[in-house]
Order: sequence, then C-alpha cells, then structure tokens
Amino acid sequence: MEEIVEKLRPVVVDILEGFGLELFDMSFTKQRGKWTLKIVIDDPNGYVSIRQCEQVSNEVGKYLDLHEDLIPTSYILEVSSPGLDRPLRGPKDYKRFAGRLAKFWLSEGKVVTGHIGELSEDELKVNTDQGEVVLKLSQIKKARLEVEF
Repeated sequence: MEEIVEKLRPVVVDILEGFGLELFDMSFTKQRGKWTLKIVIDDPNGYVSIRQCEQVSNEVGKYLDLHEDLIPTSYILEVSSPGLDRPLRGPKDYKRFAGRLAKFWLSEGKVVTGHIGELSEDELKVNTDQGEVVLKLSQIKKARLEVEF
C-alpha cells in the first residue's frame, strides 16, 4: 500500500503549504485490523495546534472524498503532530530547537542527554549535567526532544 502514500504525498504537501505547514511523516498501515492513513504535520514556526490538525484533516478528507478510487478499502484518516518528544531529524531540527532538552543515541551505543547547543558544519555541542559534550553529526544515530518539567 506504499503506492497510496506516494500518490497522496504531493497532494498532502500542497494542502499543508497552503496552511504554512510541513509534512513530517505519512503512512498507510493496518492497525488492529483497520487501515489507517496517518499524516503527521509540523509547523516550522512553533507547535502544531489541534485546530491545525482539524483544518488539514478536513482538506485531505475533502480531497479523498472527491477521489474515492484512490484508496480501494475503508480506512481511518488520522492527522497529528510529532508531539512534545518529537524525533529530531538532523541539523535543521538541531538549529530550530537550540536550547531545548534532547536525547541523542550515538552509533557506538552511548546515549547523551542535554540541552542542544551550538551547531557547526559537522559538530553539535550539547550541554549536559556533566558539562559540554561535542558530538560529531555523523555519530548521531537518532535523536529526540525530551519533555522538560
């Protein structure tokens, strides 16, 4: 069913651009016996609101209603945000969320948690409880924001 996602991706991106939003992720999978079209949206200027999710859901729903042959089975449309503990996807996100608490999983198995600091071309400074740690971008396997209380 990956072809459904690939056909819909440009349409969804176009709808999102109309709202000043970006596509974070999109999938069409079977969950608990039901097909779900999941669209995860992002707001480059801040956090995604419930209202924004609702607007996107309405617009995508209208498009799918007009093109009902695109998805040949019944499905659930789900529009959401990446969440407070969102994955970070490289330098663009490190820059955007500078100063925020994040967790980094490194290729050698080490995990570093700290506040995102200065970003250079190939390194990221992270301010941990033990002091500043410099990470090579190439050694960051995955990263996500942490909820700070």
